[in-house]
Amino acid sequence: MRVLQISPTLVGEGMLTGQPCILIRLAGCNLHCTWCDTPEAHRGGSEVPFADIVDRGILAKSEWILLTGGEPLLQKSTNKLVKKWIEGGKKVLIETNGSVPIEKFLLDGVRISMDVKTPSSGEVNSHHKENLDLLRPIDAITFIIGDKKDYNWAKRFIKKHNMDAVIYFQPCWGRTSARRLAEWIISDGLNARLSFQLHKVLKIP
Repeated sequence: MRVLQISPTLVGEGMLTGQPCILIRLAGCNLHCTWCDTPEAHRGGSEVPFADIVDRGILAKSEWILLTGGEPLLQKSTNKLVKKWIEGGKKVLIETNGSVPIEKFLLDGVRISMDVKTPSSGEVNSHHKENLDLLRPIDAITFIIGDKKDYNWAKRFIKKHNMDAVIYFQPCWGRTSARRLAEWIISDGLNARLSFQLHKVLKIP
C-alpha cells in the first residue's frame, strides 16, 4: 500500500479531538480542493508491505488509529486493513472526503469522519450521496468554511438533509477565523458544533 506518513499524535479535529492515536496517512486522492493542506498526497508516498502497516497499527501504544489521506478509501486493501486492526483490538477513526462509498467500513470499532465539500473547495457536490443516509450517531460530518458563502451553503445543506451524524463546522485555516464562525453559529442557533484543527495550533502531525 502507498503510505505517506505514520506518526503518533493526537486527533486534531472532530469529536475525538485530543485523543492520543497513531496517525496512518495513505497516499492518493481523487479530489483537488483549492485549500488542500496535504497536496503531497497526490504525488508522494512510498510502498509499504500490507503486513507492516497492520503491525504498526496494532503494536502502537494508543487505543485509536487515525486513518486519513489523501483519500484513504481509494486503495483496494483499505477495508481488509481496517478489519485486521479491529481484529487486533484497536479502534479506528477514518477521515474521508465523502466521495467514496462508506458502507463496507461501517464496522463495530470504526468511526467515520466525513467531509462535505463547500463551494470554496472547488469540489462542491463531490460527495457520494448515499453516504449521507448511512452515517451513524457515532460518526461525524464536517463542513470546511472558507467564507460566508460556504457557511450559508452548508446551513441550507443541513436543513435539507436529515443526517444522524454529529455535524461540525470548521474554519478553513488561514481564510476564516474560528471566532467569526462561532459568532455565525451562535447568531443562527445552528445545530452544529464548532471544530478547529488542534494539531495545527500545536504544530504536531
